Amino acid sequence: MYQKLLAMPRHIVWQLSPSEKSLAIIEGERRQEMNAQQGKIGRDRGPTKGRDALRVHVLGAGGEMAVASYLGLKEFVFKEKEAKRGSYDLPPDIDVKTRAKHYYDLACFLDESPEKTLVLVTIEHQEIRLHGWIKAGQAKQPQWRKSYVSGRVSYFVPKEALHPMEELKQCLDAQILPSTHFA
Repeated sequence: MYQKLLAMPRHIVWQLSPSEKSLAIIEGERRQEMNAQQGKIGRDRGPTKGRDALRVHVLGAGGEMAVASYLGLKEFVFKEKEAKRGSYDLPPDIDVKTRAKHYYDLACFLDESPEKTLVLVTIEHQEIRLHGWIKAGQAKQPQWRKSYVSGRVSYFVPKEALHPMEELKQCLDAQILPSTHFA
């Protein structure tokens, strides 16, 4: 039986323009201020206040801006003013998962909507990497279910299982939704 071998998608190193970087910092500051005003705690036992909490918000906003810039969707970035479960970062259904280490895998929460398109971005030492994407429904495989934070089980999808970013860009350029599987 012939089995197709999948090559590990190469990441794309992306650089934000000075204005994109400024907008991401402003958005991160806005998010942190809003969380502080509302008394929200840090996700996954992360920092709630101070510079570390602000860094988490700026990191997330930077990842969203990088994907929006790469995909040509900058006019849609940061439209959501208050985070809601089940919402998307970019149209039509893109949720950017930004992580702080390049060796980290994509994290998919148990309650992610299966039709979401999840994109892994890592930012470490000011280098932004766009690794790839996967549909949340495809990400929920038993072998990827783990708990790195006590009491918080998620799916951690290895980079080699992600579809290349170029495919997502081609789908959006052609105005078609990405499917779960590309032949």
